[in-house]
Amino acid sequence: MNATIARAGAIAGWISLVAIFGYYIGLTVLAGNRVSGTTDVAAIQAYYKQASIAPAGILGFFTVIAMLVFVYALRETLAGGSPGARALATLGLLFVVIEIPVLLVQVALEAALVSVATSGGDALGLFRFWDVLFNSGAYALEASYLVCFGLAMREAAAFPRWLPGFSLVVGAAQIVNVFAIWVGIPDTATLPANMLFGVWFAATSVGLGRVASRAASRPVAAPAMA
Repeated sequence: MNATIARAGAIAGWISLVAIFGYYIGLTVLAGNRVSGTTDVAAIQAYYKQASIAPAGILGFFTVIAMLVFVYALRETLAGGSPGARALATLGLLFVVIEIPVLLVQVALEAALVSVATSGGDALGLFRFWDVLFNSGAYALEASYLVCFGLAMREAAAFPRWLPGFSLVVGAAQIVNVFAIWVGIPDTATLPANMLFGVWFAATSVGLGRVASRAASRPVAAPAMA
């Protein structure tokens, strides 16, 4: 495994983690708790009339770049094992590649919702599209790549030993979140699974850092003498 790729993945993982939580924590401070799983037009309009929501999404555009570097390095690291691990890691990468457009669209939709709400338009239909896409569909994709990468990690000694099983637990928690807006689970109840997702990001970044350190410390074989 190339130490540079693993090190770049570890750095990108930490950047992604800080950016994701920085975005949502910052947005909560600026605009209050987000609205989700509701058809209350007044609540939707009141939240999205806050102009700060739109430019805050710019951070999301840069976050997906770091995420792609992170998951590419993770795939390259895990693909060095058995054919099964390689297949699972590749599948995990594909699920992330599918999720990236979803994340980009959700940022654009929130900016559009601000425009609709501040201009006095009806934001309900657009909001429902955003809510279903981001607060249901994206969770399904996240659960899928958590499970794939978790299963692929079973053969990777550099990663924390508890991480493969933990990945499956977090994936299951994200599956529960898929149904939150459909069965009336409060939005705040989805936070524990998302916090666990943050722990997964951190632990995986640590694992990539270990891979980089081990690869860099391996002695280089001297060329054979003629």
